[in-house]
Amino acid sequence: MRKYKAVFLDIDGTLVSFATHRVSPAVEEAIGELRASGVKVFIATGRMLAMLNAVEHIEFDGYVTYNGACCTDRERQVIYSDPIPKHYMETLRKRLEDRPFPVAFMAFKEMLLNYEHPSVEWLAEHINIPRPRVAGMDEIMAQDVYQLCVFLDEAETAELLRETLPECAAARWIPLFADVNMRHINKGAGIDHVIRHFGIDISETMAFGDGGNDIPMLRHAAVGVAMGNASKEVQAAADYTTGTVDEDGIVQALLHYGML
Repeated sequence: MRKYKAVFLDIDGTLVSFATHRVSPAVEEAIGELRASGVKVFIATGRMLAMLNAVEHIEFDGYVTYNGACCTDRERQVIYSDPIPKHYMETLRKRLEDRPFPVAFMAFKEMLLNYEHPSVEWLAEHINIPRPRVAGMDEIMAQDVYQLCVFLDEAETAELLRETLPECAAARWIPLFADVNMRHINKGAGIDHVIRHFGIDISETMAFGDGGNDIPMLRHAAVGVAMGNASKEVQAAADYTTGTVDEDGIVQALLHYGML
């Protein structure tokens, strides 16, 4: 079988179980075997750099974070950085003054919230991260924000993009909220920034994911693998569907493709 040189792994629902909030020992061992054989293994997540607690004990070769808005090497030296332009942030600020709704603003070092809301508390518990700190809009606007998490339903999110943020796109990996990035930002583009840095061709890549924000990279990588817990839409975007995160689906797929 083809020798792949780079594997990109989503975190929540792919590497990390929603039930245990952990990476299974079998998957950790597989990552170590891949890297020992010369395959580079990267994280590709909607999370921010400061919220990789669930995988910090594992050594990776680099990170695609904020769905591709910031990419780094293994030492977390920035390879690519593209925060949301300030004028779009100002447009959103005016919208929130007129019709407020909860937004988590993902800056470089921390996630900030415009006001507390039960949905945000539930999400923090669901993916085992600290609850975001509430901050005023002046403080938020002073920082580089790479991604928004908007706690709106699909229809409300579509209206927000149409009326307020037309140059942005939304991706949803659980129904409660949507990740919002600039339209050109996605995990597929993030892969390109990383492999260019490491001298790897897209034909030598494999990506694993389970959420709507994983679809661009599953379609873009040479092989896209959907987890068994992914929606039908995500599975349709992949080349192969493996077992669930709690069934060590990553290991199953790596064995299927002769990587282990």
